[in-house]
Amino acid sequence: MSLSGLKDAQTVVRGGARAAAPKIAGVAIHEIGNVLTRSGCLTEIFRADWLGPALAVRQVNWAMMNPGGVTDWHCHAEQTDHIVGVSGTIKLALWDDRKDSPTKGATETIRIGAMRPVMVVVPPRVWHGLRNESGTSAGYINLIDRLYNYEQPDNYRISSDSRDLPDIL
Repeated sequence: MSLSGLKDAQTVVRGGARAAAPKIAGVAIHEIGNVLTRSGCLTEIFRADWLGPALAVRQVNWAMMNPGGVTDWHCHAEQTDHIVGVSGTIKLALWDDRKDSPTKGATETIRIGAMRPVMVVVPPRVWHGLRNESGTSAGYINLIDRLYNYEQPDNYRISSDSRDLPDIL
């Protein structure tokens, strides 16, 4: 089969220049960008060359949140999350409670979703929670660098209404 027609000249902004620098050490925001096509849009969710050899994806989770749904605050001792909002609008709240961190005590909120496709890298021991701010269901994908261990989960939770955490979720 020969190639004919127009070569695809659509482009995605590379380099992540649109996102402000994260306030928490180790957190990264990778701008993804939608590519408008004649039939809708295309979004590259993940490319191995974005984060280099540091990320070896071991598990991918899809989460759907009910309208107004809120997760518990949670963190991991060893796991790094790579969260991409793919539908709706989701508030991702972050809190650095790491004793040895230069940004200990810092908080940040990032809005993610279909209209703002970004990958947020959440390092181990950074607390995070998500809230669906959409009037409809919203979803996100989490690319994880470790398999979930059912016998010894690397997952620590605190209720989203706890007074021991910042009131940003």
